[in-house]
This record gives sequence, structure tokens and C-alpha cells, in this order.
Amino acid sequence: MSASNTIDDIWCSYQITLDCLKIANRSILNNDIGSLEKTGFIGSPQDEAKRQIMQSRSNADDYVILSLWASFERTLLSYVQSESNRILTEPTTNFTYSVHQKIDNEIEYWRVDDILNIFKTIISPDLIGQAKQVKKYRDWIAHRNIKKGSPQNVPPQTAYIILSEILMQLANHECFQTSIQTA
Repeated sequence: MSASNTIDDIWCSYQITLDCLKIANRSILNNDIGSLEKTGFIGSPQDEAKRQIMQSRSNADDYVILSLWASFERTLLSYVQSESNRILTEPTTNFTYSVHQKIDNEIEYWRVDDILNIFKTIISPDLIGQAKQVKKYRDWIAHRNIKKGSPQNVPPQTAYIILSEILMQLANHECFQTSIQTA
């Protein structure tokens, strides 16, 4: 499934970024000038360079959650749209065509929580609830609305596991396989 591969690619890239940050940190701690050559770390005090790496790690954690969620959400929307297209494979009536058009024209404006609720019929409601927690944390990262307060922190690995599990269950569900074939 391409969406699963997409979040797997995002996760792999994140892991490589973390490895690069570890290497940079080791080079700074060991004062390995050769490894630091032609980088922004040359000439920076060690404490400042370590602070920049720690900040970059925090940013990478935030950005991976934003990326994972964006890919996940797009997959859910694509699934609903493909199900809507299935309506047109049956003898089409004015009503079924109107339903299809309504979904096609307005799905981008639907609330993600409402879309997630639709999937409770084929995915464990508990797992959907966990995805909603990831979304709340994603919203906090993206908007930092202090009035709403900070939700529970969702570590990147937890977000990846939850979202991957849902996508895997969708890929293995007979409705999803049928809609992929007809889309």
C-alpha cells in the first residue's frame, strides 16, 4: 500500500536524521575538527553546538509527527473517496450521484475526528481513540494554542506505531482491497 510505504519512508528518514544528529554530537564532544569541517559548528562554542543539536532533535520529533499525520490523513481521505467512487460502479441514480458529488466536493472540509469515527466500524475504537490523541498532539505542535493547553505528549515512535497499525488494518480489510481494485 503506497500510504504505508509513505509513512515508512518518513519514519526511515527520521531515523537517519537522528543518527546524523548523534554523529554530529559525538564529533563535537570529541572535538573532531575533521568531521566538523565545512559545517556551521566550526568556530561555535561546544555548549552552543550541543544546544543547537538538542533543539534540532526536538524539531525533528515535532516534524516527523506532522509528516506522519499528514500522510495518514491523506490516506483516510483517499479511502473515503474510493468508497464514494464505488457508488458509481452500481447502476447510478440521481441520488447516488448526488451523494458521490457531495463527498467528492466537500471531503476536504470534513473534520478529521468525524472521518476517524467512520472507521470505527472496521478498526478498533480504542485504536481510533489513540489516533485522535496523536491528532491532538499534532494540532498542538502545529498551532501551539496556549488557551487550549498542551495535550499529552505523544512520542514519535508511538505515533508511528498507532498510525501504521491503522493503515495496515485498512490494507488488510476486505472493503479496502475491494475499493482499491475499483478505484
